[in-house]
Amino acid sequence: MSRGFVSTLFGLAMTIWSWYAHSEWPAWPALTTMRLLLGARATYADLPPGPRAAMLVLLIVINVGVWAGAAWLVLRTIQWWTTRRRPLAGP
Repeated sequence: MSRGFVSTLFGLAMTIWSWYAHSEWPAWPALTTMRLLLGARATYADLPPGPRAAMLVLLIVINVGVWAGAAWLVLRTIQWWTTRRRPLAGP
């Protein structure tokens, strides 16, 4: 499996877990985005049904993307650390 596919699966898993977790940390990318977009006074429940559905899709995409990016970076770093490098050819 490719690094991108595994990272996407991790992002989806973290997003699904954030729905059932008893803490807010798995959903911090989506929650931060929601707070920035809505401001301090408005809440998600105050939105009409259409914009609420669009906001939900946007928040899912952001949460999956951030966690997938973090997983990709970790996997890339591990590969970089564990790859043997060939010595430079001498004259």
